[in-house]
Amino acid sequence: MQSKYLNDKYGKAFLVGGSLLIWLFILLLFKSYGYTQTWELWKVPTESPPFSDFRLIPGSAETFRMGIEPSIRNPGDPHKRKFNYPIFWRLFFYTGITQADTIWISILMIALFFVGVFLFPQKLTVANAIWMLLIVFSPASMLLYERGNVDLIVFFLCVAIVLAADYSGSAAAALLIVGTVVKLFPFFGITVLLRESRRKFIWLSAGCLFALLIYIYVTWESVSASWNLTMRGKDISYGANVFIYRYGQALSQFFSQWFGDPQVDRLLKIGPIILASILVFMAGVAGMRNREPMIISSERNLAAFRMGASIYIGTFLLGNNWDYRLAFLILVMPQLLQWTGLTNRGRYRVVASITLIAVFVTCWHFLVWYSPSLVNLKDILFVFDESFNWMLVVGLSYLLGASTPDWVKEQFWSLLPKTNSVQPV
Repeated sequence: MQSKYLNDKYGKAFLVGGSLLIWLFILLLFKSYGYTQTWELWKVPTESPPFSDFRLIPGSAETFRMGIEPSIRNPGDPHKRKFNYPIFWRLFFYTGITQADTIWISILMIALFFVGVFLFPQKLTVANAIWMLLIVFSPASMLLYERGNVDLIVFFLCVAIVLAADYSGSAAAALLIVGTVVKLFPFFGITVLLRESRRKFIWLSAGCLFALLIYIYVTWESVSASWNLTMRGKDISYGANVFIYRYGQALSQFFSQWFGDPQVDRLLKIGPIILASILVFMAGVAGMRNREPMIISSERNLAAFRMGASIYIGTFLLGNNWDYRLAFLILVMPQLLQWTGLTNRGRYRVVASITLIAVFVTCWHFLVWYSPSLVNLKDILFVFDESFNWMLVVGLSYLLGASTPDWVKEQFWSLLPKTNSVQPV
């Protein structure tokens, strides 16, 4: 008992101290070994100049001040990328921001990201802190830091939503709307509000949905441009459509034997998303059917799990995301680790263990993907990584469904026909 108390007491201190020591080591490597060479230790592909993702914002601001619309032509950006951020980020166009501000703002965003990492976990053991460090400093997360992507700020906002839920559902809902305005995908974290009563959840979620629809309606041109101008990856990416992005031409030729080109294009575009949606639904229902008692020692950890799992599932269904967004899986770790540590060998522990392995593999796959000795095995490695991405979305869907409050499960089952095939087990 005393050992467990000490673990719980010092787990977060180990997380904070370990993170600071690792960053100190990384900074020393930058100086002695080289900036690019240090990132290559994690097999992170670097771009120059540093923090290239964030540079799109000050670069677009410079273009705007030239009297040019940066979503059409963007000479101020070092890579000449068109501006594709939501309308919120246009506020920076009026601040006088320049490329010279990139370094200090990016460092500030990384610092806020780690403040979020340190703040949200509760009842964290030393062993679990080590697991968290493995994801916090995984290649996928390191890609986020190297790019200086604004998802760093979005992560901090997501943590703020989780923390606010401890005190007020209304405050959490308000912050959820703020996060949605900054970047749309935090809206998937509306599941954080499930800790509220049935009546309050319905009112708060309805209010958030109404705000989302109004925001999309008012800023549709910006939202549409953001979607259409965003680059999609086919290597270090996850999502329902990533397989199609890589093998679309071969699949199109295969299906064209039986279908016309319009039907093939439609099949390849929406087929994987429909398949993923069915798997998410079936896994969620299976989770809700499981009546084994779930061990929840911290409502905050559960809320963080719901936030992280919902963001992964939601962005997976969107089709294609760069792997730096896997950093949001940090949010699922404390609760997931507790479920893997259960003494009984029930379904929760089995599913949580498989899901934990999938998190680790997908966050660290850069090490094999960019390994020179495995360059001839790219297709095998791609299928291997994709298999774990799909395994992860199924596992998180199961656990998300299993962790829903009883009133959600009862409401769900009341909507279905009273047959033996759908009764909870």
